[in-house]
Amino acid sequence: MESGRQLSKFTAIFAGGTFVSRISGFIREMVWFALIPTQSIGPFLVAFKFPNMLRDLVGEGATNAAFIPVFSESIEKESKEAFRDLVSATMSAMLIVLGVLTVLGLLLLPFLSQSMGFFGTVSAKAVAGQRIELIISLSLWTFPYLFFIGMTVFAMGPLFTVRHYATPSWSPALLNVAVILCCWKLAPLFVGRGIDPAYALVVGVWLGGIAQLVVQYMALAKYAGVWLPNFHLTHPAIPTMFLLLLPVLIGQSTGEVNKFVDTLFAAVLGDDKVKALTAANRLIQLPFSIFGLAVAAAVLPAASRAGARQDFEEIRYTLIHGLRQTFFLVFPSSVGLICLRGPIVRLLFERGNFTAVDTGQTATAVLLYGLGLLSFVWVKVLVSGFYAVKDTKTPVIVASASMVLNILLNFAMVKPLGYKGLAIATTISYTVNFAVLYALLCARFGSLWDREFAVALLRMIVAGSIMLAVAYGVNRRILLYFPTSRLYSVVIPIFCASAVYAVLCYFLDVPDLRSFLDVLCGKREES
Repeated sequence: MESGRQLSKFTAIFAGGTFVSRISGFIREMVWFALIPTQSIGPFLVAFKFPNMLRDLVGEGATNAAFIPVFSESIEKESKEAFRDLVSATMSAMLIVLGVLTVLGLLLLPFLSQSMGFFGTVSAKAVAGQRIELIISLSLWTFPYLFFIGMTVFAMGPLFTVRHYATPSWSPALLNVAVILCCWKLAPLFVGRGIDPAYALVVGVWLGGIAQLVVQYMALAKYAGVWLPNFHLTHPAIPTMFLLLLPVLIGQSTGEVNKFVDTLFAAVLGDDKVKALTAANRLIQLPFSIFGLAVAAAVLPAASRAGARQDFEEIRYTLIHGLRQTFFLVFPSSVGLICLRGPIVRLLFERGNFTAVDTGQTATAVLLYGLGLLSFVWVKVLVSGFYAVKDTKTPVIVASASMVLNILLNFAMVKPLGYKGLAIATTISYTVNFAVLYALLCARFGSLWDREFAVALLRMIVAGSIMLAVAYGVNRRILLYFPTSRLYSVVIPIFCASAVYAVLCYFLDVPDLRSFLDVLCGKREES
């Protein structure tokens, strides 16, 4: 059985690398929000959404849902040579799929102007033709990033299967470094030549995408033993994987349709709203990616190996542990973000072209997204339970219903509430998604709830509530003594609150804290 301590170890490795990439992502956005004018960064953010949405659809969806269970079964039941042959054949198929998608996207993006006109009508906002032209031009230049990042994310599947988590976790930092350098050095040169500085960010996207691909494939060769595609497209596992992939694509597409609708609504509401929602999403993505996705990345291979052995009790145990572990990590993060949202946004972003008005709008969006942070993370963990037994259809049905709900809420709330309605709709739809997935998994594997889980959650809630009071109180006191210090008003409350949460969890005997302490101290699981 995959032990809780082993899952904690894999989670810690992935979280550590992800922390590096997310912090560099914060620096990237601090730089471009400060140096790139709103009328340039807004269209770029809209344009860059499109390849990223398809990356999530084809890349992460395929890797997490359709490929890892089949890779895991191959490595459990067959030889390493068979596993390498399967990975190479799948790589060949993905090269073709991503190439076709990239070409189709470049052909369809010019029709984007018609969609923006429709959403402008619904939102009662007019969109300037020149702005639409800039968005379309930037979209055409950034869209080939899909090919590079798609193949990069594909490589995560074999690496996770052989339990190598480090490289996939930190390699996104290369994109951030490339964009920062281009924003800092190249953007002023473009402005001097009369070129919109947003195109300097496009150069950074290309350089970063290529760098990630190179690093990931070096790791794939070293740890999985796969260097090149073999174009063995008749491999018997390929039809199985793509049959699993089809419902996953449909299910993932529901989330991407939501992002597409949200993006177009935000675009017509104004570049400042795009900035606010993007900055808020970046803050929410920090705990979501460092903790939530790290746990999910560790849970899926473990659950998939159990599924290959038809050990449903182990799947249930793994899911319970994943839910509890994410609560331990994400609950205090969401509480802290909501409590200190204003000071955090002000410290990280308010400079240059990011104004106090932008700070207020971003802080509001952080509050609304933060209320759904736990649901966002738990959905990622729970879908692993279905994917582990190769059931990719059930999450599709649930995600489709969630998509419809989100779109209906968007149309209902965007006119009276503006950008706030988009954030509220996202939180509500994801919470419903989680509740339905949880109920279905309980019906399939038995209750994902036991006494140990309930007691641990109660203790973490107590610790988190006291942590919230400490964070708020310390922040108020800091403002009295250092009213102009942005740094002190964030760092000291976070340090004090985190210390209080850790100490309380220690004395309340929260098991997840013990697991992570054992990993940090290098202790081994008793055999």
